Amino acid sequence: MDRNWYTRLGVVIAVTLGTLWMLVPTYYSFAVLPRADRNNVAKLQEVLPFWAPPAKYRLSLGLDLQGGIHLVMHVDMKTALTKRAERRASQMVSWVENKKLGTLENPSIDPETNRVTVTVKDPATVEAIQKGLLDTFTDFTLARRDGQNLTFEYDSNALQGSTEEALDMAILRIRQRIDKWGVAEVQIAKLGTDQIQISLPGQSDPEQVKELIGNTGQLEFRIVATDSSIFSTMYSTTPPADTSLIRLVQTGDSPDSPPGPFLESEDRAALLAYLEGKVASPQRALLHCVQDTGPKRRCVKYQSYLLDAQHVPGDLLKGAWFPGAPNAQGQYYVAFEMQPEGAKQMGELTGKNVRRQMGIILDDNVMSAPSIQSEISDSGTITFGRMGPEAKDYGKILATTLQSGALPAPVSIGEIRQVGASLGDELIKKGTLAAAIGLLLVILFMAVYYKVSGLVADVALILNGGLILAGLAAFGATLTLPGIAGFVLTLGIAVDANVLINERIREELALGFSARKAVDLGYDRAFWTIFDAHVTTLIAGFILMFTGTGPVQGFATTLIIGIIASLFTSIVVTRLITTYLVHGRNASTVSV
Repeated sequence: MDRNWYTRLGVVIAVTLGTLWMLVPTYYSFAVLPRADRNNVAKLQEVLPFWAPPAKYRLSLGLDLQGGIHLVMHVDMKTALTKRAERRASQMVSWVENKKLGTLENPSIDPETNRVTVTVKDPATVEAIQKGLLDTFTDFTLARRDGQNLTFEYDSNALQGSTEEALDMAILRIRQRIDKWGVAEVQIAKLGTDQIQISLPGQSDPEQVKELIGNTGQLEFRIVATDSSIFSTMYSTTPPADTSLIRLVQTGDSPDSPPGPFLESEDRAALLAYLEGKVASPQRALLHCVQDTGPKRRCVKYQSYLLDAQHVPGDLLKGAWFPGAPNAQGQYYVAFEMQPEGAKQMGELTGKNVRRQMGIILDDNVMSAPSIQSEISDSGTITFGRMGPEAKDYGKILATTLQSGALPAPVSIGEIRQVGASLGDELIKKGTLAAAIGLLLVILFMAVYYKVSGLVADVALILNGGLILAGLAAFGATLTLPGIAGFVLTLGIAVDANVLINERIREELALGFSARKAVDLGYDRAFWTIFDAHVTTLIAGFILMFTGTGPVQGFATTLIIGIIASLFTSIVVTRLITTYLVHGRNASTVSV
């Protein structure tokens, strides 16, 4: 035996040991941990031996194999564009002020057309401000100029880019939230221009998923208006229906209540419908949930707040965290910290409004409205009351939502369904049975038809299967039902390569060559045929990988890993063993 044979032997032994080592987390995940903890990486890491790979390298099962939650979400693109127009209007005002070109007043947004209208205070500066804004804010064009009023609208190209950006940002934010939540093997994909498809393997609580993903996470801080007489005016001029349960309250019964008068009702939808269109921009009317004193702190009524235009956006947040314990008043809270620019704006906002209430608003709901005692700059808290055992779960989700960032627009859940674990078990059993039967039939055929050479091919085939599973685990891939199909297919491809080699060796023996010469010629002359076939299939696998989604990608991933493993086992492993049996033992015949 030459030195090259020993080198190849060392490589094969190293690959085999590496394969077994890489499959240790997978074995412990399925054989040691209870089913309920199969997706818990932290618990798996606790039971793994010190020498094993990290728990994240376990082989994970997809939604179709282990069950979980599948949902489709709709992104409100109209609101996304309106929110962006509001930000651009605010930026226009600040830009003109910083450039000392003049002053812009009364910025307003048309919610139907998303047109931005600003009023130039000094008529002499209109021309310069118009030119500067068009040169700087290139995503807008001038729609109309009426004296000192300038109206801008989205550029058509910018409009399309903004919708694509909103969808991409929504996907990014949702993925960040789920990653921070600790859910593994999540699949997120676009559906059309305004929908997102999400699969969460191993999850069983749809309500918790809704709370984490369905919340937009739009945080802002707004000053509460001191004069809310608009509520009493609308109540007297357009009284609500008796069935709406809406009433006018002159004075609140707690320090956090809105300054009177305000509206109150047990029916949130009815109160929102009544307020719609009755408050002129830039003021806003939003609701606050008044909770009961029970352990779950359910909303028993809703109160209306009138909020001024003065605000600080929540996207200037630097971080948020849930301490896990209540404050001195017994209320659970989430602490937050602002970015430098956010701290500057917060300082200006609170410094000018000491002794006034500041509404902390999340997803258009007034979470609380504490009174400003002194200037606040870089940090603060959001209280959400005493919620008993649910407080920690709610606090963690709220902190995760704020930390991961707001979604660019409200999202609604169009479809949510739970794939039962029993269905996953059934698919696993059937898929595993199909793979086992196929593998057993192939092994028997090879052993009977090609004798010792067939047994050699069977050894390589078993190693090939281990390499595929280890490869999936090493690259963090997820095994799905189509992946099992790809697994079975690659086993067939591996057998095909060994059939080519064995038949080629038979042909060389039939031509009168010695056993040694027949083995060498058989492998050498079959190599390029095998190589070309594998490379061609590999190219097809990569095309499926980069162009397909969901099940197609699962199939392609397994196919690619299997093709590479098949090439190694058929060319290197079987030749190593056959060379030993023929060359190493000076055999005069080949059992093929």
